Amino acid sequence: MFQVFEYKGADGSPLRYGHLSSPNRPSNGKAMLFVPGLGGSVKNALHFLEQLLPEYDAIYGPDLRSFGLNLLEEPIHSIKEVWQDLEAFYQQVIAPAGHTELLLCGISLGGVLSTLMAIRHPERYNNLVLLAPAYKPSSKTFTLAYTLRTTAVFLIKGKRARTQLPYGLPEITNNPAILNDPQYNTAPPLVLSPAFLLSVRDFASEALSGIRTLKLPTLMVIPGQDVICDPAAMRQAFNRIPASTPKLCKEYPDFYHDVLFDVGHSAIAQDILDWPLSLASRSASLASI
Repeated sequence: MFQVFEYKGADGSPLRYGHLSSPNRPSNGKAMLFVPGLGGSVKNALHFLEQLLPEYDAIYGPDLRSFGLNLLEEPIHSIKEVWQDLEAFYQQVIAPAGHTELLLCGISLGGVLSTLMAIRHPERYNNLVLLAPAYKPSSKTFTLAYTLRTTAVFLIKGKRARTQLPYGLPEITNNPAILNDPQYNTAPPLVLSPAFLLSVRDFASEALSGIRTLKLPTLMVIPGQDVICDPAAMRQAFNRIPASTPKLCKEYPDFYHDVLFDVGHSAIAQDILDWPLSLASRSASLASI
């Protein structure tokens, strides 16, 4: 069952989040926190999350401020606002629920935010899943010309500046069902504040650097055909995770950036379902030595 609820954002304004549950399923104390990406929404991931629902009492999907369920007329100027909202969401919704296990999962920009959430508050989560984390933009799409033009507009107009992202649906996925769906192919281009993009760059850099201290067991999914975020940066991040931290990298050479839109997304759902089990198996093996 999917429902939409409200909580109070960091500034006190109402924000919406998605909640999936199976009311008739026996409780096991497990929950999942899913953090969507730039311009994304938990509603676009329902087909994927529903495959995981049998494993969890609840799956929470707080759409980021300015996107999805929380569209704003004017774009925001700093990812710090989103970060503060996620902290408010944890305190108001997740913590009072009292789940005994919590899986943290983020896609794209949500993967960057999830990396930092896991680094700063490892005591809150049991496992981490990173799907195409946006540690670095791909130069194939975010060209030098685009970067210079966007920076110039920002320097001239400041917070009044706006920029259209340099990619569309064909760069996000090659799934014909999505490409031919009016829900997606008629959506207007995403227009953002350059200041917001600059703040995202700083957060991504912090996550890429800070991942050296990550202690949570981590599963990372890397799409080989990603031209929005750099797969090489994802591999670099995975290699920086300490050897003492249980980790697994699953690379899908033919997948585009939004791995949840791919026709093979069920394989990723199975990766996530298997990940805690394989982790438990490794722990049992070590204990028997």
